[in-house]
This record gives sequence, C-alpha cells and structure tokens, in this order.
Amino acid sequence: MNPGHRAKRVGRIVFRADDERLTPFAGLAVIGAITRTLGLVGLIDGELARERAPVKVRARGVSGGELLLALAESQLIGGECFDDIEELRADRAGAGLRGARRVPAASTARQLARRFRRCHIQAVERAIARVGGRLDRALGRDATVDATIDLDATQLEVHGRQGGAARSRHGCVVYAPHIALWAQRGRALTAELVGGNQEKLTAAASATLARRALRMLRSAGHTGNVTFRVDFAYYAVGLLIALRKAGAQFTVSVPRTVAMWKLVAQIGEDAWADARDLPGAQVAEIAYTPTGWKHESLRMIVRRTRYSAAQISANPRARRRKTIHPEQLALLLDGQASEAYGYSFILTDIDDQAAAWVEHFHRHRAQIEERLKDAKLGQALRRMPCADQNANRTWMPPACSP
Repeated sequence: MNPGHRAKRVGRIVFRADDERLTPFAGLAVIGAITRTLGLVGLIDGELARERAPVKVRARGVSGGELLLALAESQLIGGECFDDIEELRADRAGAGLRGARRVPAASTARQLARRFRRCHIQAVERAIARVGGRLDRALGRDATVDATIDLDATQLEVHGRQGGAARSRHGCVVYAPHIALWAQRGRALTAELVGGNQEKLTAAASATLARRALRMLRSAGHTGNVTFRVDFAYYAVGLLIALRKAGAQFTVSVPRTVAMWKLVAQIGEDAWADARDLPGAQVAEIAYTPTGWKHESLRMIVRRTRYSAAQISANPRARRRKTIHPEQLALLLDGQASEAYGYSFILTDIDDQAAAWVEHFHRHRAQIEERLKDAKLGQALRRMPCADQNANRTWMPPACSP
C-alpha cells in the first residue's frame, strides 16, 4: 500500500439471515434423517398409548412424540426454555429437513408438557432405549458386550417458586436430577427429578432407579453382563442387595467413616501397589462385609495418595481435605507433619480382576460427572424452564439424551 494514501474506511458490516428461503438451522437435517429412519416419533407415541392414562392431546394437534422431538431440536439450537421453541416454529424453510415437522406454539408445548406424569416419562425413556437399540444394530454394535451403568446426581439452582424444588444442604433452592448413564454409549437410560433435599436417595429409591435403568438397557436389546458404578451418596446395603438380585455387579464409593479408618490400619505396608495411570497413588485391598450383607465377603479396594501441606487448600470444604484422616489433617495443618495420605474406598463384588484394575475402572465413573457438566454449562440442563414439576420432567429426556 502506498504510504501516501489512507486506507478507505469500510462501513459497518451486518450479517443477517433474513431470507425466508434459507434456514439458519441446517444442521438439524442430520437429526431429521436419523429420527425418521429410526422411527422415534412413532415409538414414543406407541409407548405413550400403552399407558393406562395416555397423555391427552388434541385430535389435530401435535402428538407426544412430536412434542418431545420438537423440544429436543429446540434444545440443540440453543433453546433454554419453552418459549425458545418459537425460533424453531418460525423456521419454515427448515421444516422439511427437521424430524419435528409440526412444532407447537410455546404456550401449547408448555401446556402439553404439564400433562406428562412419571409413567409417561418412563414410556418416553423406553421408546428412546428402543431407538438406541435400533441405532446400535444399524451400526453393527455387539449387544452381548459388557455394559457399565453410572449412577450420579447433580444440582440445578432455581429462582422463584418452582414445584418440587427444595432447599439443599448448601442452602440453595434446587432440583436434584438423578441420572443413570450407559457409560459405553454415553446414553442416559433413565432419570428422576426430585427436590434438592433428596440429593441422597433412600436405598429403596436408588434400587428402583437401578432396576429401571436395567429395564431400559434390556429394551435397547442389550444382553451382556452389567456392572454399576455408584457414587458414595447412593451407598446403602439395600441397593447392593437389589443389584445382586438383578444379576448386576457393582463398584461403589464408600463414605469415609470410623469403620473405614480402622480398615486402613489393618492393611500392611507391603500390600500396597502402584495404581494404574495415576502417578503417586497406590492401591490395596481387604475383605469387608457390610452390616446386612448376607452373601460372600466383598472386596474393599483402598487407594491412597500422598499430599504435602502445600497441596492442602485452606478452604474447609475442599474435597482433598476430606480424604485425609482427621487426626493426620490436624497435624498437617498445624505444621507438625510435612505430608499425609488421602484415602478413597471402593466396595465391589468383582472377583476376577486385580485391585488396581477395579480402582482404575471405578475412577472412570468421573465420565458421568463430565457429561452432567456439559449438559449444564451452556446446554439445556442448565436450569429447569418451568414452575411446574411435570413440565420440567418432560424437559429432561431430550436434555439428557445424546
């Protein structure tokens, strides 16, 4: 450029998609092709029709299956609430490409969603499981391979008056979705939406959720062995007994109690071996029979990791602090010790794998935590969109499904 000439200033550039012959959501064509090929809407409607009290819809209105698919497609383009479905409704150019050919108005979608009860949501989950089975068969996936189901919960803070939400142990008013995820497929099998005061389910409620997840897995056509990886919040002998009756194996995180610290004292120093893919960590095992367990002794897999005082946060709620024996933590914080071990405990009935393998396998339960974070940060599970709990339950299957 000639230094003697000033560059001509370009005016403001505005990008617009105002041609009604174009769709800003062309990516939904892929979703449309898949859902039509797999017959998702028909399967959902068929499962809903089998319920004793089907969801009431207008003769000329959208069906339950069309509503769920429209909500899913709205969420995929960034929808965070029922009102956002209007963006999909306004996209006439893309109507022939999407799976949801008919999109209800936001007020209609909200009204229909309120009519869904727990039985209807479970019917939707069965249909989604069957569609997943069709997809797996089309992709040539082996239905007899081992499957892993992760159980975990998260918290969704809400504001205002929302039915079913409750104050959690942290003092916030929240919902607590409990989700059973098929780890190998990254696929939510079933979920339950409760108030924040039920972040820790009873043994009976946990067992019900686990049995439902197994039914959904079988609905998908899976016939292989199943192992549950369970968070410590679900730890209860009643759940373990239910899993044994259902023919599923388990690994479950156990809370750090006085009984666990006594177990650590029984482990000889020569019993520790290096953990897999976790530098500085070691594992050992010891037999353990929890109160109420009437079967064989179980394996308690213990992992320990050495921490220096500099690695311990000053925040009393820091997770790492909770892994250290209270007496050792006090010595560390007072400067009377330079380092201490943090411990984790995993109870399992897997008897054909080494302790290091079991610990490594259970550690990958963190995948569901990452999946929940993804669903909450910038996606449709970031918050619940309605004051009605039934409508929020209806919102969840599209938000949790892949």
